[in-house]
Amino acid sequence: MLTLALFLSILSLLGVLYLTYLFYKKYRQPLGPSNNPPDLKNSLPGTKIHLDRFNPFNDLGSDQSFILCLLDNHNTGVIITSLHSRHATRVYAKPITNGQSNGTQLSPEESKTLQKTIKGL
Repeated sequence: MLTLALFLSILSLLGVLYLTYLFYKKYRQPLGPSNNPPDLKNSLPGTKIHLDRFNPFNDLGSDQSFILCLLDNHNTGVIITSLHSRHATRVYAKPITNGQSNGTQLSPEESKTLQKTIKGL
């Protein structure tokens, strides 16, 4: 049973990495003459990005879970949530359109992260 949980955790991580790769592939900017990577928020005009780490469970000692919100200038995009526990890590992606969830209820943490992203905090 441990190997199945490990396999599913790795599969979830690969899914997040693939979604991130697709996002950056679409919006990637070439490096400038100084060969320094561009500032992500300034290199993607109209893109709003916010990452919050949190601890959803009392039995863990640190903020190992996270919410990543990626929105365009119309507040349309995706919220990716990773919940880490002692037994598994689960990753969820929820579509956002015009600053609202598309029929999927957001958790309180996801709602806070969405509002911070929209406001540019």
